[in-house]
Amino acid sequence: MKSKLKEVYLFKDLCDETLEKIAEFTSFLKLSKDNILFYEGEESKYLYLLKKGIVKLYKTSSNDKEIILKYFHSNEFIAEVANFESIPYPATAQSFTDTEVLRIDFGSLKDIIYSDPNLSFIIQTSLIRKIRNLENLVSLHVVLDSKERIAKYLCDHTEDFFSTKNIIIAEILNISPETLSRMLRVFKNDGLIDNKNKTVDKERLKALFL
Repeated sequence: MKSKLKEVYLFKDLCDETLEKIAEFTSFLKLSKDNILFYEGEESKYLYLLKKGIVKLYKTSSNDKEIILKYFHSNEFIAEVANFESIPYPATAQSFTDTEVLRIDFGSLKDIIYSDPNLSFIIQTSLIRKIRNLENLVSLHVVLDSKERIAKYLCDHTEDFFSTKNIIIAEILNISPETLSRMLRVFKNDGLIDNKNKTVDKERLKALFL
């Protein structure tokens, strides 16, 4: 388990002693698409770190309609604010693709956070990133058009793009699969995407949305 924690950028700079302590109360989960990680209103006993795949966070309206709040990608904590505020999970987390997750007992982790300034700083950094992600989410769905959204997704989630079906990416970006396919063809013809080498030209793509 220590080696799995070491692979996560949030923990890679922690000393072996701290990693070994965290490993003692961490479990590794492999979930299939549509599996539930936790339900809205459930006690926030665990801190979840998404290692691989995509997780959807949503609430259910009074007429049973899903209201999607966010899609989480690799190396992100999922709804950790609930852990720190000692409140139930505010929404339901569901695997949007096959996923790999580290489940950490938060009560035990909290004791280490208080005694390890380095880990405390890492957690603070993650929370700051959440604020930035919220700003990006607003920009993605309110300010940017379809072409700009796709370009930004390619820059921000290159690895996920090449391992995720287009129909799933289209849902994440809230555009039609036809629009996504059309724009991807344009990007490929313009040399912005290289499927063979699984690379994208981030500098040229950024020019489309910055």
